[in-house]
Amino acid sequence: MKTSMYLRIQRNQLFDILSHCQSVVEKKTTQPILSHVLFDVKDKTLSLSATDLEVGIRYQVPLDEGETGRVTVSAKAIMDIVKELPTGNVDISRKDNDWLEIVSGRSRFKVVSLSASEYPVMPNFEEKIFLKARAEAFKQMIDRTSFAVSTDSTRYLMGGVYLEPLDSNLMRMVATDGHRLAHMDSEIFEKSHDLKKGVLIPKKGLTELRKFLEPVEADIGLSVEKGFLYVKTDIGYLFVRLIEGDYPDYRQVLPNQTPHSVVLNREEFTGALKRVSLLANEKSRAVKFKLTKDLLTISSNNPDLGEALEEVPAQYQGEDAVLGFNAKYVLEYLQVSTAANLELKFKDPLSPGLFKAEGTPNHSYIIMPMRL
Repeated sequence: MKTSMYLRIQRNQLFDILSHCQSVVEKKTTQPILSHVLFDVKDKTLSLSATDLEVGIRYQVPLDEGETGRVTVSAKAIMDIVKELPTGNVDISRKDNDWLEIVSGRSRFKVVSLSASEYPVMPNFEEKIFLKARAEAFKQMIDRTSFAVSTDSTRYLMGGVYLEPLDSNLMRMVATDGHRLAHMDSEIFEKSHDLKKGVLIPKKGLTELRKFLEPVEADIGLSVEKGFLYVKTDIGYLFVRLIEGDYPDYRQVLPNQTPHSVVLNREEFTGALKRVSLLANEKSRAVKFKLTKDLLTISSNNPDLGEALEEVPAQYQGEDAVLGFNAKYVLEYLQVSTAANLELKFKDPLSPGLFKAEGTPNHSYIIMPMRL
């Protein structure tokens, strides 16, 4: 067989890249090529690409040995093979009839492929104008908001996070499902930007973006152009097709009056809430917060299971109050908060509760009340 593409790469390096690519490719598709990844070797550099047309990723890896050529292969097939290979070099080459040969030690595989000419054309990333952004700040924004994205397919415009420019070079990321809302403000761009309006990043694209940024510590590049978000790092590129439409006016639910405040130790509060919620109604997940001077009593009641109650020390000097919340929604917020103490502010039992963590005034979490 004649070789028309060749590369040598470390097994662990290839496995890491394929792990990310496999989550991008379309699992169930009428276009078989979308279940494949594209190997493209040029000038001793491997470009490894995957896309489902909504999200696309391209990793670039310098090679010690490589010969120019392109070939596609089933993402699942090559992932399954590489997963079982021992640590060491892996030699990959394209043979006649688009077969792909994979050799590692005494192991040799030949995998059927599809023609690289059928693979979707990836964007010309190098021609985009990227704004320099802080990777850590961007990752933090994603982590502290994305959990509140709606999973209801009928709420299309809530199926992602909203990234919008504010004054003074600040950017805000917002996520809501109609029952709770998380938002965070941060200066992610190092210099002033020219973004005039917000963009809506879909949940899958955001998930893949977060994975893509996980190993990145240096600055990244961001670009918005013609309905797409483009991201550049020192290891490759990613694109996400943005959701078209206007995001709901989330400012309408931001509390403007929260005269009552209770300060809680996050660790004590989290432990107590987890325990009490074990006996909460499985559907509503409702728990009761009873506030008295310097004390929060958390309770749940389920006729089919029983009832639970636990007291938590609190800094509270207001009038006695009883609030109802979905325990799952509160616990999901607590999972992304790392502060020692947090503050719950509210107006009355029928108004939204506002959570803020000590030391992170730029991150807020609003949760709608429940009638108990």
